[in-house]
Amino acid sequence: MTRSFFPLLLAVPLALAACGDAGSDERADMPGMGAEAMDDMHEMPDGSMMDGAEHEHVASADGEAAAPEMVDGVQVVEVEAGRMGYQPRQIALEAGVPARLVFTRTVEDECSSQITLPAYAVPTTDLPLGEPVAIEFTPTETGEVQFVCGMDMQRGTIAVVS
Repeated sequence: MTRSFFPLLLAVPLALAACGDAGSDERADMPGMGAEAMDDMHEMPDGSMMDGAEHEHVASADGEAAAPEMVDGVQVVEVEAGRMGYQPRQIALEAGVPARLVFTRTVEDECSSQITLPAYAVPTTDLPLGEPVAIEFTPTETGEVQFVCGMDMQRGTIAVVS
């Protein structure tokens, strides 16, 4: 009995130690993902991570959503398509008011190279690296809709409120 119990005493702490730091060394080796980069990261209500960029937030069904800036009667939100997906990942817009989402791709990967907004019949649009691309539409009905990458893997949510 003592022999079978001793290896278990060693295995459990080792397993717990391995789980506690899983991925931390990998992130430190990734460009821009060292400890200093992670200091400015915040966990969002949906479990995603967001950098410390200033965004005004309003409540949505899934938590906090970035509020638009009003420019000449148009709701404008700048969205980064980057290594952490879309930032902000959640956006709040008012129904019946024209909207402009300005996407800028900041990473060289295939998944972030296109965007589409199926709920408003916005066709798949190319996002050239480093160039802002405006998507314009008018949200009509309240509720939540998604914008997605061309590969339908990265997603963001728009909470349309009245």
